[in-house]
Amino acid sequence: MWFMNHITNPIVRFILNSPLHGIMSKSVLLITYTGRKSGKTFTTPVQYLESNQEIWIMVGFPEKKQWWRNLQGGAPVKLCLHGKWVSGQADLLIGENNRTGIVHGLETIIQHYPDFAKKYPNYTSPHFDLDGIVLVKVILS
Repeated sequence: MWFMNHITNPIVRFILNSPLHGIMSKSVLLITYTGRKSGKTFTTPVQYLESNQEIWIMVGFPEKKQWWRNLQGGAPVKLCLHGKWVSGQADLLIGENNRTGIVHGLETIIQHYPDFAKKYPNYTSPHFDLDGIVLVKVILS
């Protein structure tokens, strides 16, 4: 994680904020949010899926990451999307607590990336365990 946070992420942030953003901006964006405790502003690169006016971010290895916790209860965010900064409202969807939202998010993701269904077979079943899945849904302003 140290290498990612201190080496990779700064390089990705630089590229996405530059005229070279086209190299990555089809699948990676920058999300800027405010820390709930510190009040500081943070910017981190994340993979995303754009569907209509919604941006879906699946948090990979959420147990190892902290940034998404700042979005609990909803939070305003800024996104560097295709080289332009836009505003939005983030909604955090976590496992069983948000079954309907998680299933909708997975449906949207699988619609665009059908191979993703292999990782979550039968995700629409009420018995499918959604614990450990964290999605961020951003509605653009």
